[in-house]
Amino acid sequence: MVIPPKYKITPQILELVSKIDANLIYLSSINLPEDLNNKIQRVSLLKSSLYSARIEGNPLLLEQINSQDDKNNEKKEVFNLLKAAEFIRRNIKSSSSISSKILFVIHSMIMTGLPDQTENFRQEPGAIFNAAGFAVYITPAPAKIPQLIKKLLNYCNAAEEKFPLVNAFIAHLIFEKIHPFLDGNGRVGRLLIYAILKSKQKIDSLFIPFEEYLDKHKEEYYFCLDNGLDKPNDYLIFMLEAYYAQTNEVKLRMEDELKKDKTMLLTPRQEEIFYTIKDQSIVSFDFIKRRFLKVPSRTLSYDLKKLINKKLVIKIGETKGTYYKIAS
Repeated sequence: MVIPPKYKITPQILELVSKIDANLIYLSSINLPEDLNNKIQRVSLLKSSLYSARIEGNPLLLEQINSQDDKNNEKKEVFNLLKAAEFIRRNIKSSSSISSKILFVIHSMIMTGLPDQTENFRQEPGAIFNAAGFAVYITPAPAKIPQLIKKLLNYCNAAEEKFPLVNAFIAHLIFEKIHPFLDGNGRVGRLLIYAILKSKQKIDSLFIPFEEYLDKHKEEYYFCLDNGLDKPNDYLIFMLEAYYAQTNEVKLRMEDELKKDKTMLLTPRQEEIFYTIKDQSIVSFDFIKRRFLKVPSRTLSYDLKKLINKKLVIKIGETKGTYYKIAS
């Protein structure tokens, strides 16, 4: 097995990487309240874990994940993945090295929920089977796994590939072809993508649950993986398109949450002014002042300016002819 396989950075790949980078820069530039940022992060991590499990045949839907239930093996699988993703989020920093120990921890957590149960790679021959039970790929012999993993980790940690996403996706392909564990390789391999991106990118607050796209396009995902060593560029384009699609999804979700959250960020008086204007459709400053007789005009002007800055209210006219209406 050649590690890495010979791929080429084509104009199409460059365009996809540029589009993804533009979305990530935009997302990182949004100044979110901490509570809202944490909420989006939690949902993204949960969706990543759920859809990674669904790729492997877990039938659970997002609305069915309410609370942890140790008696439900399907939920347990998702929550084990969530624990492993949280481990990566907390422990893999920029410039961290990906090691065999990290692979063992991730594998142990997705299989048992505990960090120190996996100590070695598989010691038995293995194969990858299709839905009909036919072996479509014979995995490397156990004796070859340590050396292949060493070459993989050298590629993961080297600076030769300047695009972290390309590095992470090629590493995922190689990991799946090595298939170092008897079970859990797909789940570990997708988390490896996240670990590499965490180690190579400085943007720490974003998590893109691209597994949702992979689950919706499962047949194409498996087809690209099956043929990835022979056609690595086709595989890369599919994975980059998946990631780009999900950055757009996160962008839309973040914008929707911001719209919902705008009024939650107001002071009680600003919120009351907002709903006063909303009830009346359009009002003058004098009308607002009559509603808040004990509040100085200067303070009311400040509150209105805040509502305008948050794009919740529009100012119409100047001086005595000023009116306010809700922004559409």
